[in-house]
This record gives sequence, C-alpha cells and structure tokens, in this order.
Amino acid sequence: MAKLHPNKEISQAIEYAIEQGWKFIKSNGHVFGILHCPANNREGCKRSIFSTPRNPEAHARDILRAVSRCSHGE
Repeated sequence: MAKLHPNKEISQAIEYAIEQGWKFIKSNGHVFGILHCPANNREGCKRSIFSTPRNPEAHARDILRAVSRCSHGE
C-alpha cells in the first residue's frame, strides 16, 4: 500500500476508494486532493481530502461513508 496521506487512517480510506474505482487527484494547500467516483462526470460524486483535518479519524470515516454511499460504482 502506497502512503497517500500523512495520516494512516486517511491514507487507508483513500486506498479503499481507489480499490472501488475512484480516482485520486492530488492538489496543494489545505485540500490535499480530491476523490472522483467512477462516473467521472458532473453527476458523479466528489470528495475533498483535507491536509490537516481537525479530527483525522472522523475525516477517514467520512471518506469511507461517501465511497460506500456512491451509486455510481462499477
């Protein structure tokens, strides 16, 4: 598993999203990157990944929840 984020829980959540067909686009600044669901269009789901969230564990759970609720899966 590649280290995608300094926080291990968030990095694992990003890995899970990638395994589910989501794309991770790295950026700079407060937003560490953006996850795009497999639909990859205007109607598709997006999720911002923050560099330094206030509660990293809760942020990781939010990422997992967004991926599991997406109806555009493969």
